[in-house]
Amino acid sequence: MLEDNVVQALTISISELDRRLLVSGLVGWRTANGDIDDAISAENWGAIDRAQNDRASHANTIALIFNKYTDTTTEQGAHA
Repeated sequence: MLEDNVVQALTISISELDRRLLVSGLVGWRTANGDIDDAISAENWGAIDRAQNDRASHANTIALIFNKYTDTTTEQGAHA
């Protein structure tokens, strides 16, 4: 069992295309977070909505890549 504040590295082998998509997704997700902050400061509701949609899209890309390369078993919470 891990103790609090202990970080373990996660190592997975992924294809070059998926690596590029993962990097792009992470950069886009971080950028969208900044865009959300800026839009909130400006009280621009349309920009907030667009940035939230962008962030969700990037998060979904990241999740799909990780799910593609990892095994999920029922014991880990997946539906059988």
